[in-house]
Amino acid sequence: MRRYGLGVIFLGLALALSGAYGMWAGWDYIQLERGWSLFIGGATAVSGGVVTMALGRAIGVLGRIADKVPAMQASATADLVEDAPAPPQQQTVAATTPPKPPVEVDRYMAAGSVYVMFSDGSVEVQTNGRARRYSSLAALRAETGVGGD
Repeated sequence: MRRYGLGVIFLGLALALSGAYGMWAGWDYIQLERGWSLFIGGATAVSGGVVTMALGRAIGVLGRIADKVPAMQASATADLVEDAPAPPQQQTVAATTPPKPPVEVDRYMAAGSVYVMFSDGSVEVQTNGRARRYSSLAALRAETGVGGD
């Protein structure tokens, strides 16, 4: 078991203890400038030591969390591998759904006939109230004998 942040905690403890000693040593000379300086410096060191110990504790907690992350990722990957047979079921569902009807893409009029182009490539020709559907523009040209070149 790794001990993350233990060194930082000990350094913070040393800083806090040295600050407490500075406050204790400066208390007798508090009337003098030197005493005030020792006391204020010691108080600053104590507070800095406490903050450093808290940072060491945070490093320890985050280090233990980081140790657990690969295990969580491996279990999540194992769950995904167990769910692998799902795509064939989706393929059967996709095969049973009816295809969507083609969408009208373009419509134009030429020589008294209305030509309607659809998204699947088919063409519908409407002439004299009749409508005739061709599978492609090439099929329309082949039947009518009109070349599009």
